[in-house]
Amino acid sequence: MANLVRNPVPPAGLSTSTTLLKEPAVRAGYLSGMTIPRLALVFGVAEYVMQDYVAERRWGWSAAEHRGIYEDARRTVVFTKASRETGGYDVRPISVPRITMHVRALEARA
Repeated sequence: MANLVRNPVPPAGLSTSTTLLKEPAVRAGYLSGMTIPRLALVFGVAEYVMQDYVAERRWGWSAAEHRGIYEDARRTVVFTKASRETGGYDVRPISVPRITMHVRALEARA
């Protein structure tokens, strides 16, 4: 619970404002699997600012962007629900190389 205390003064060079955050870019980074600390570093904001920004929006992002199965020439991404200890869930991508074994397993699943 000690992580709930927030330092009002961010490390040098980091902003506490969300004005630097562009939602499409943050959404793309988050949905591609970037962590909150890495997103915060990339966008030049304090980690707690990014954490709050993503927390307000991630449910909608996951629901809209992660449905079903996505395939391209290199890989197959299956979107699954990952349970949380609180009883909720997140939609998480599982990426596998597009090889015959995986293609057959997905066809058998359908």
